[in-house]
Amino acid sequence: MANILVVEDSPAVRMAIVEVLESLGHTVTEAENGRLAVEQLAGRSFDLVVTDVLMPEVDGIEVIKAVRRAKPDTKILAISGGAPNLPAGYALKLTEMFRADAVLYKPFMNDELRQAVGELVG
Repeated sequence: MANILVVEDSPAVRMAIVEVLESLGHTVTEAENGRLAVEQLAGRSFDLVVTDVLMPEVDGIEVIKAVRRAKPDTKILAISGGAPNLPAGYALKLTEMFRADAVLYKPFMNDELRQAVGELVG
């Protein structure tokens, strides 16, 4: 099974993602913002990083850039529901520019998450 870092500032969304991933047998590490995620990336290796795009402190774009600098082979799944002044589609287009491997629009179904993760880490 995969070693996965989940970066999400909403506790409820993060908990739901972690629950799905752990039910599949993956080992999951949580970060409540991008700053904490970058710290986790400095000391550990992950097979997959699931990151929200719009977060306080350090956003998902910076997380993606940090992953690509430190561990370029790590798979990245970017997720976003957008914000009042930034539609989700635009936020996720930005992640593609920085080489996220896949994207999901919030809200997404558990099966969509399972499928995306399965395609990325087998």
